[in-house]
Amino acid sequence: MDQHLFNIIVAAAAVIIALSFVIQAFVFLRISSSLRNLVKIGKDIQSKIEPVLSQVNATVSVVKTTVEKVGAQARDSFDKISTETRAVSAAISASSREIVELAKHQAVQFSNTLDHSNAVLERQVTDLDRLLTRTQTRVEDTTLEFQSTLVRPIRELSALISGIRRMIETLFNRDRKDIDSAYQDEELFI
Repeated sequence: MDQHLFNIIVAAAAVIIALSFVIQAFVFLRISSSLRNLVKIGKDIQSKIEPVLSQVNATVSVVKTTVEKVGAQARDSFDKISTETRAVSAAISASSREIVELAKHQAVQFSNTLDHSNAVLERQVTDLDRLLTRTQTRVEDTTLEFQSTLVRPIRELSALISGIRRMIETLFNRDRKDIDSAYQDEELFI
């Protein structure tokens, strides 16, 4: 290779390198200009966002305070409701126990009353049975006494009157009966 060709290649390479430096410088200038614009836009956005951010910070602090207050109130309310619920539950439980005890007491009293009523009723039925038995015995005794003191003499008197009537009929009645008939009447009389 010849020197001349070598020099041309080196010169061409130097031109390419110089061009590349120029292009890099131009690109850096563009990047620098874009960065300046970007910084300017960032500053504009920052200037616009800062009031919004201060408002957001204020709102966040208000919301945080409100949330803390609401949370504290909710805890207090929950504690109060929990306490009241426990108190109501205890009262209901105590009332339920008292009602159950009262119901048991009333059931025992009702059972005792039924037992007493059954005992009194049994005693009265027994007394009534004795009274009826005694009354029946007295009625039977009275009937026997009545028959022995009143009916028997009346029968005897009736038989005597029948005999007297037969005797009078026989004495004053001239119709004579057959022998069979006469004996039968006399058998009845005797």
